[in-house]
Amino acid sequence: MQFDLDALPFPFHRQEGQQLRKNLAELYPTAAAARRLLSEIQFDTSLIFFEQAPVSLWHEILDTNARHGTVRTLVAKVHDSLPRTSPLKPFFAALVASRPIEIEAEPLNDDGTPRFIDGDDQVPVPEALLYLDNLTFSIGRVPGLIRTLQSMLQLAPAVCRLDVSTGAGNQFGTAFRVGADLLLTNWHVLHDRAGGRARAVTAEFGYEADHNDNGLAATAVVCDVNSILADQADDWAIIRAAGLQPAWPVVALDQAVEPTLNDAAFIIQHPNGARKRVGFVRNQVTNFTDRVVHYLTDTQEGSSGSPVFDAAGRLIALHHAGGRPQEVLGRPPLKKNEGIRIQRVLAGLKAKGFAIA
Repeated sequence: MQFDLDALPFPFHRQEGQQLRKNLAELYPTAAAARRLLSEIQFDTSLIFFEQAPVSLWHEILDTNARHGTVRTLVAKVHDSLPRTSPLKPFFAALVASRPIEIEAEPLNDDGTPRFIDGDDQVPVPEALLYLDNLTFSIGRVPGLIRTLQSMLQLAPAVCRLDVSTGAGNQFGTAFRVGADLLLTNWHVLHDRAGGRARAVTAEFGYEADHNDNGLAATAVVCDVNSILADQADDWAIIRAAGLQPAWPVVALDQAVEPTLNDAAFIIQHPNGARKRVGFVRNQVTNFTDRVVHYLTDTQEGSSGSPVFDAAGRLIALHHAGGRPQEVLGRPPLKKNEGIRIQRVLAGLKAKGFAIA
């Protein structure tokens, strides 16, 4: 069923509606930003209570705009305001043109909030205080950052975009090479929300942009859906793909390391199914258990299945779920995200009698 921007009431029950609300909260996370946008479409801002959390604010804005028949105008304005290189541009373009939308099947609770395995996405004061809104650091740390980014460049070819077809439609995610013909991603990337397994999966390697943000040609590899081995509870899945090129590195799972509290977490990803990016700002590890890792590194829908590395380029987690933007202590909004410990994935593979060569 095609998503209708003009529906009344606003279809929050649809995945497209939930994703639109989340994307708007990402783009306009403060009351001031949301107010400016509404003013630009000449919407009466006195109808909105702005002093609330970003996701709640955008729920009210979409609901109120639906009742006034202006959701399409709002979405079109956002689309026109986004730069050509924004990973969210295709999503808003599809909405405006009434085209089918690929949905990232990130796990959600019944109320639309992110489903974390450990706790929830609320950012407590100790986590909010980690960066104190200071994006500078000692000049003596620059060589270390350069080494880290060089290692990200070396590891990046192992990461691919997944285009997945299920009985419920098309969805996307990220994966990375962990064996000669093996890719690792999330269970929820290769299954729809009803639990149905993917019917077709294509991995796109080299789906990237150059230094001028011009798109580069990608290499598509067909994956074998009959080879899927997965665990829903720990949200991991492996799938075989024949014809992987030797130049694409293997990220060895058995060389994963323990995360370190307050250290950096770098994520190579395909946010919103867009060309490859790396999250590296405000990216501290805030908490971890023997099952999951929490970190502040920026991610979006489509980042599910991405590898999470430490500053030395060592694998620490499989990205699993992203939190909602939250204003904490009057500072710019931040999000807490969750990844599955690689040791947990290895234990699951062993329990299923599978050894990665």
